Amino acid sequence: MIAFKKTVFSILTLCIILLVSGIIIAYGRGYRFDTKQKSFGSTGIISVTSDPTGATITIDNKKVGATNTTVTIKPGWYTVNISKEGYQSWEKSIRVQGEVVVSTHAVLFPSNPSLSAITTGGIASPILSPDGSKLAFTMPTTPTATNGAQLVDRGGVWVLDLIDKPLGFNRDAKQLLQATALDTTSAALTWSPDSKQLLIDIPNRTTTASYLIDADKLNDYAKPLYEKQTTMNDWALQQQAKEKEKLLTLSPNLITIATGSMKIVSFSPDESKILYEASKSATIPAIIDPPLLGTNSTEETRTIIPNTLYIYDIKEDKNYLIGKSINLTLQWLPNGRQLITAGNNKIDVLDYDGTNRKTVYAGPFWDSFVAPWTNASKLVILTNLNPSASTLPNLYAINIK
Repeated sequence: MIAFKKTVFSILTLCIILLVSGIIIAYGRGYRFDTKQKSFGSTGIISVTSDPTGATITIDNKKVGATNTTVTIKPGWYTVNISKEGYQSWEKSIRVQGEVVVSTHAVLFPSNPSLSAITTGGIASPILSPDGSKLAFTMPTTPTATNGAQLVDRGGVWVLDLIDKPLGFNRDAKQLLQATALDTTSAALTWSPDSKQLLIDIPNRTTTASYLIDADKLNDYAKPLYEKQTTMNDWALQQQAKEKEKLLTLSPNLITIATGSMKIVSFSPDESKILYEASKSATIPAIIDPPLLGTNSTEETRTIIPNTLYIYDIKEDKNYLIGKSINLTLQWLPNGRQLITAGNNKIDVLDYDGTNRKTVYAGPFWDSFVAPWTNASKLVILTNLNPSASTLPNLYAINIK
């Protein structure tokens, strides 16, 4: 009898352990008891982060907390809104699946961004380096500054590092070539593919003279370039080699589509997404089969039509329609999650899947020129806020963080 009781007790103990373990495992996988419907079922998790942090999370018009956090919720479609005072809100329709974690990250932009001058003496011909870390431009030869009682001629070629440097380091633009070495008043600038050299083209009455300078130091003189076409061909080959190297990381099926039906505009900074214009009608085959769980819920399109811009997400095998290429000029924010489009006296930023298009600047600026800071905290524009005082525009920083 004692032995029987011990056996029963052992079995009951084992059953309780198994039951508790099962409950713990089920809880960890997202199963919850619904007190309203008196039922036990699976749930999903939305992991919500934002920049800046501490924004309010609203799901289907119900506030559920603040970023950065996770929200356990029943499977289904939900409208997630993330907002913070002083910033434009972010909103997206998100699908939640049972036992699946969906990650979403919202980048919020100020409702009223500040504007600060970078240059004051007037500049021309700004051009962003291929690696996005430098901005080259020319300045007029007229003296525009003083050093003590002596006039200083700032004419020539300059470069601005688009990097936030530690305190104590010079953050101003630095001169690459003085006007005494070469008259760059009407010069056009072109970067080398490795962002280490600048090509200077100066038109004359009948021809154009070309020169090369280094982009990391003050040049005593500009090196004449007599075989410009040879240099341009070499640079084109370097650029093609870089693009080919990136394409080789793709699956063979996607390479076929990319080389036959896409005109690649650019890869995202982390090379996980492709901005491209469709050159031919085609259907992108499923590269990841079965599809990944917990991916971006935004509706995609796999049938592409010519003269239209798309974003292809390599990691998730998703393809998103952005818009007709005739109406859009796009470039990446360095975070790889947003794109910039400029025109009609405004600058918009949109998520890589085409959602959450927000205007971050509305006002005059020249030639739709905009260049992002490497940490995506600022945008640099070219504008003239006082035409009556100067005919040349200057560089201004728009703080978007």
